[in-house]
Amino acid sequence: MKYIYTETPIEAAANDLAKTLVSHLNNKEKVLWLLSGGSSIPIAIQASQQLKGRDLSNLIVSLTDERYGDVGHSEENWQQLIDGGLDLGGATVYRPLVGKDIIKTTELFNDWLAKQFATVNYAIGIFGMGSDGHTAGIKPHSPAVKSVNLASSFTSDDFRRITINFVAIAKIDEAVIQASGTNKKQILHDLLYYEVPIEDQPAQILKTIPNATIYTNNPKEEL
Repeated sequence: MKYIYTETPIEAAANDLAKTLVSHLNNKEKVLWLLSGGSSIPIAIQASQQLKGRDLSNLIVSLTDERYGDVGHSEENWQQLIDGGLDLGGATVYRPLVGKDIIKTTELFNDWLAKQFATVNYAIGIFGMGSDGHTAGIKPHSPAVKSVNLASSFTSDDFRRITINFVAIAKIDEAVIQASGTNKKQILHDLLYYEVPIEDQPAQILKTIPNATIYTNNPKEEL
């Protein structure tokens, strides 16, 4: 994994991500881009601003995970991206919440992911890491860690979550990982120096992605 320490990790990640997307799109490749919520939202928004005016007809966009509820609810990751200024005119976008029950919503998301992974040339995702070791919506010891599907759903201690699983992450070519703040030092240390069981620390799966870069304001020597 590549480790980039900078005082401006959001900006650095967004700049590199935009360049990567432009490069693959200029090569006429079909690209799947999975966005993330939480502290990683600004990365997607800033990268999207750098894509304005470009041909995005080969860009397909959705999320790594979503918080289930009514479409447009205040905690919905997709709504927060829109409210923050995400603008991907010309791209094909898939909003995971579709106004159906959580089982059907998850099933449709799983089917959509299967179709995209079967047709795209390149898949890139934005990932965060929680201090508890989760990534995407895959919480430690949750049903998601045992799922054999591309997506699953479960009720966590904070949200009803819909998330891609390890099976989907295995199909991703590149990961942009944002993990800043002192509360992320332990998870970064574990990710870099230990092999923790993924059921205990799902973020360990990110090490299996062929091209993964961590952007952080935590100096490596302090981990």
